[in-house]
This record gives sequence, C-alpha cells and structure tokens, in this order.
Amino acid sequence: MTLRSKIAAASMAAVCCVLTPGTASATGTINIQRTNGSKDTYRDVEIKIFSGSLFLTSDDGNGTIVVTQSACSYQSQLMVCLPTAAALVQQGESDALNIKTGTVYVNSTDTAQQLLRSSAKVPAHSILFALTLKDGTYIDVRGRIDEVIGQ
Repeated sequence: MTLRSKIAAASMAAVCCVLTPGTASATGTINIQRTNGSKDTYRDVEIKIFSGSLFLTSDDGNGTIVVTQSACSYQSQLMVCLPTAAALVQQGESDALNIKTGTVYVNSTDTAQQLLRSSAKVPAHSILFALTLKDGTYIDVRGRIDEVIGQ
C-alpha cells in the first residue's frame, strides 16, 4: 500500500470517529447513464464506510460498487475525495471500474454543508458521489450514510 493510499484510507476511516451510525434505512439512490442512452436507477441503496472504503450496495444485494482508493482532503467541514480505484462486485465476481474522473463529498456533521462555489448542499451524515468512467458511463449517488465501521 502506497503512502498516498494509506493517507486516503486513514482519511475515510477518520469519518468513523465523527459519524454516529443511526438506524439503517438505506436511503441512497444510484443513477447510471450509459453512452448508448440507457439509464438505470437503484433506490434504497445501502451506503457504508468500512475501513476506509466506500460500499454502495443495491437494495436486492446483487450489486455493490466499492471505492477502495481515494485522495481526500477537507473543504471546510466537507471531506472531498477523488476516487482512484473502484470496482463493481456482482455474483462473487469483481470487475474494476475504469475511472476517468470522480468526486465524493462526505458530510459527517449534524448539519447540511454547502459545496464550495455552489448553491448545492450535502445533507447531514450524507454523501454526494459522481463518477465518469472512461467508456463515458456516468454514475451519481446521493444518500445518507447507513453505517460506518472502523477497523
């Protein structure tokens, strides 16, 4: 593990010390738009942070996007992470996502936090996530963090 990935993992893990897990209610939503125009929406997505990795699991449990490496820093009280490694796990198989660009905003506070240079806000104990893959697929996620598990 490189120093950069250790720092990113420690940053994401630090969220566990700040967030107080509430009742899991899986309020996340994933929207996926492909270059051919097809779109999929997954509601009631479970959002978990475990040992510095972000897990986004569909309601039926058949698919999980896992962000395993990110470069993270803070903008005021928002943690901002640029994902560098992620995978889609389905039916016991893991396929790396070929990331072009992406940003994860993590709000671990008890109040909504405004994005820098924007009127948009990240609700308390929630994430905003946008990822573009090299094939042009766009993935966005919004929702409350269901659980944070430290190591």
